[in-house]
Amino acid sequence: MTQIEELKSELRKAIDACNPDGTYDDPTFDKIHDLIGRLVPHTPTPRPLDKQGFVEGPWGSLYAQFGPKHTAGKPIKHETSMKLQSFARFPDIPIKVEDIEQEIRVDGRHYNNVVTIMTPDEQHHATMIVWGRYDIAEETPQRYEVEFYAVELVAPDGVSDEDVQRQFGLDPDFALRQELKPPRLHSDVVYCDDDMRINFGSMGGVYVLRRLQSPGKSVSFG
Repeated sequence: MTQIEELKSELRKAIDACNPDGTYDDPTFDKIHDLIGRLVPHTPTPRPLDKQGFVEGPWGSLYAQFGPKHTAGKPIKHETSMKLQSFARFPDIPIKVEDIEQEIRVDGRHYNNVVTIMTPDEQHHATMIVWGRYDIAEETPQRYEVEFYAVELVAPDGVSDEDVQRQFGLDPDFALRQELKPPRLHSDVVYCDDDMRINFGSMGGVYVLRRLQSPGKSVSFG
């Protein structure tokens, strides 16, 4: 096993060593970030600008620290609200996040966050897509400058929009797609190989993702 493979294996084990509720104690948190720091210098993709097609694809979240260290207590599966997930474009209705994926596609410069959500009783599911576009500049070849421009709640197959509105407590006339004008954000792709990606976000977030072999939920990958 190579040094990179050992670091990745240790990182996955540390990520899996969460508490039963998905949170992390301080020693495990520190170990995760130490391993990330040791792995990043070995990225085979130091200039994602030149290999956007390699970075492209659907990615699933393994670990997400949403900003400052205190938010490390929030696992990927957590209780939240539609308002928080939608840049305040949806009402303040409680939901649970089940899964977080990200879909990057060069054609169309897509950079979409795809969140599987469910009602608090876990009886109903839907997909919330935060639609984004990216740019990369020569002077910052790792940095995906992202502008999120819309948020959309998508019903599962066989479920109508009207059913989703009712299940999640939305008014019948509430549009399931809302346009956005949030601030521009960025995310640095500091590590990317065949099956793992690590991003550092503009608001202090740290994200470890796994490459998925799927057709995509917001855009298709052929």
